[in-house]
Amino acid sequence: MELTELTTKDLKPEKIDSLFNSIGWKARGKEKWEEVLSKSSFVYSVYDKEKMVGIGRIVEDGCMCMLYDIVVHKNYQNKGIGKMIMNNLLDFTKDKNYNSISLFAWPENKIFLIPFYKKFGFELFETGMRFKDKTITD
Repeated sequence: MELTELTTKDLKPEKIDSLFNSIGWKARGKEKWEEVLSKSSFVYSVYDKEKMVGIGRIVEDGCMCMLYDIVVHKNYQNKGIGKMIMNNLLDFTKDKNYNSISLFAWPENKIFLIPFYKKFGFELFETGMRFKDKTITD
């Protein structure tokens, strides 16, 4: 493995979609990724040569900070890349006066990801909700 770390928003959407597809997440396409990346405060990605093998990003408004799209390619999991991503995302948040720093962990990821996120100081809370409008989620 020959890992390279980048902190740029200038990423190739097809590489992100390929990474997402490796874990069964839906591709977003070029236009949506360009929008998402432009609205992100910080983007951290990891490559093995030319192949994107990990990514994570932050959206913040000065009071609240949300970590999104923390993904490690299925063939590169359990090699420390997720830890690299989390450490870099959390380093970005240091010395900022956020009211909260949050992330989503989908129910199907309970077994592995919740214990993983807890290692970084995250805790579960019961008050989370999301809007369920078929026109938005499909």
